[in-house]
Amino acid sequence: MKKAVLASAVVAVMASGSALAAEVYNSDGTSLKIGGRAEFRGDFIGNKGEEIDGTMANNSRFRINVGGETQISDNLTGFGFYEAEQGVKSTGDNDATTSIKQRYMYAGIGTQFGDISFGKQDTAGVQISQMSDDGQIWTGAQKTFINAGDEQVNNAIAYSNVFADVFSLKASVIASDEKNENGYGISGIYSTPIGLDIGLGYAQNDFRELDENDSTIVLATGDANQFIGGLGYTIAALTLGATYTQGTYNFDNSSDKDDFSGVELSGTYKFDGGFRIMAAYQKQEIKPNVGDKEILNDFFELTGQYHFNKSLRTYLSYKLDNRSADEVSNNGNSADDTVRLGLRYDF
Repeated sequence: MKKAVLASAVVAVMASGSALAAEVYNSDGTSLKIGGRAEFRGDFIGNKGEEIDGTMANNSRFRINVGGETQISDNLTGFGFYEAEQGVKSTGDNDATTSIKQRYMYAGIGTQFGDISFGKQDTAGVQISQMSDDGQIWTGAQKTFINAGDEQVNNAIAYSNVFADVFSLKASVIASDEKNENGYGISGIYSTPIGLDIGLGYAQNDFRELDENDSTIVLATGDANQFIGGLGYTIAALTLGATYTQGTYNFDNSSDKDDFSGVELSGTYKFDGGFRIMAAYQKQEIKPNVGDKEILNDFFELTGQYHFNKSLRTYLSYKLDNRSADEVSNNGNSADDTVRLGLRYDF
């Protein structure tokens, strides 16, 4: 499927709940759908780069979403979407997790000239990051460098449209209540007739660096910018993706700046009968103009996945961390590999 057409499908899915969401109400042009997933995720050897002292780290999660749409006129619709997630405690007792993470909450209007939505949602650059985040287990961090290019951002206003089924355009603005947190972004994906998708995006935002122990203390302010580009290619059962991003954190009242960069490659091959094999490579780093660079990620992924049907899948994934202990000493992590066993049910 062409990326531009896929982007349009994703917008429709987000507005209605999920690809498998059940319609629970439909009357007089107004519909409501409920969807989600229940996913067991057991990590062995390492957990987020840290060695596991026991046997398994339980990173299971449950998501539920509700989406609605109403037809106002032939060329005007309204929609809303909410999604939340809850994890579990990775312990050997029966302690329960009480916290719930809000992932999305927005409302919008759809017109013949495009859709505009308001609330907690993805920014424009996310569609480029997704070009190399095609169902793999560990990918998707290309968008996380700055807020204006990230997913699930508060106070976001987003516009999206697909032109002639070949060009997906997105734009977004962050309107924060703090003077040092506003931002914007724009991105586009063009789908060529030969199955090659080309994407490019730019984002910029102001930022505040707060004290870890006292969030009322502002340590530094500045602005950050990010360029991101992506390629995607699909032929028969093979899907390939690649993204590259780079940018700079510029600090106010100082000549200091931090440059960052990231590359991500991914591939998926779908066999007959529901089996898929997926692979990925990711490397991300930050280079300050004073001091040593910090390698955030540097790994290979190899995953085998089996789909019983459209609702149930299982997978086994191996993440090979290429970092040495010295390369991750700045952020206090180790560099252990991870084996993840998963079972996911979508509804």
